[in-house]
Order: sequence, then structure tokens, then C-alpha cells
Amino acid sequence: MRALQPPIAEAPAFTREDGLRAQQKILDLARHRVKGGPMTLSEAEINAFVSRHLDPDQLPIRQPVIRLRDGDVVEIAGTIALDKLLRESPLASLAERFPTEWLTHPVWLTVVARAETTTEPRRTLRLVPRRLRIGDQRVPAIALRLVLDPPSLRLMRIALPSQIQTVRIERGRVVIQTTSSPSRT
Repeated sequence: MRALQPPIAEAPAFTREDGLRAQQKILDLARHRVKGGPMTLSEAEINAFVSRHLDPDQLPIRQPVIRLRDGDVVEIAGTIALDKLLRESPLASLAERFPTEWLTHPVWLTVVARAETTTEPRRTLRLVPRRLRIGDQRVPAIALRLVLDPPSLRLMRIALPSQIQTVRIERGRVVIQTTSSPSRT
């Protein structure tokens, strides 16, 4: 029953402008318009971008709440239908025993992950799960691979443009360190 309880996941306040500002910063990074040095995205900008500019059908969870903690820690919470959660897990056969209204019930999924920038085979931001909660029930972090389908798990690895050296997570913000752009002649 603890798995059906919602966690305490309060979304940071954000505005439409936060989403537009985040979208512009990400576009500048993708188009190599950022000169060497740090660029920051606030927690409000990240949440606004995810909520307003990403296709909800491409996200494994609904109502995403992203918290940025010190020490490169990201906390991601959101809802997922119980049937979708069970469908990919070893407990899929149990889903047949649940009433239909239970299967459509949204369950909170909270992942606490550590952000790591890797360079092999190419520069990537990996979110390595450290803790997992389904509702208010803590489960082993490895269970994330069992409850989410492979396309959803690919969101835990983000390819980075070549000019990004590092990505650091600090309380309330992401700091992206870029290299100076090569001069064009």
C-alpha cells in the first residue's frame, strides 16, 4: 500500500518565460553560439522546459518534478500508470489479478540519480540511479531497469555537444562548462 502513497514532491514555481529562456540557452548550445565559460540553467528553467517544451508522450512519467541538489544529484519525480509500471517488470503476470481501475491509477515514481559526464565513446551526461521510490516505498535502485522500458531508460543518457566540457549539478541549478569555440577562417 505504501507504493500507492504520493511522495512529498513539491514542484518549483516556474513561468512561461523560464521555459523560453531555457529553450534559448539549449538552442544556443546546440548551435555552438556559447563562448567558452560557464552557462547556468536554473531549477525553474529546467522544470519549465521539461513541462512545456518536451513531448509528454516521449517522457516515461507525467507531471515531472525535477530538483537539483548539491553534489551532482538530480531528483526526478512524476507519475506513471500502475499498468505501465508493471508491464515491464517481472511482476507483469500479477497485473492480470488487479482490478482495472487500479491499473489506470497513477503511481509516483521518484529517482535520485548522480549526474556524471563521460567521454567514452562520446561525451555523454549519464544519470546514474542511486535511490528509487515507488510511491512512498523505497525499492533498490536497480529495479528502475525492471520497471521502465528501454526507450524510457535512454533518457538517463544525454548526448552532449562537443563544446561542453562538464555538467555540474548544484543546489537549484545546472552549471555547464563550455570550451571556447574554434575560430573560423
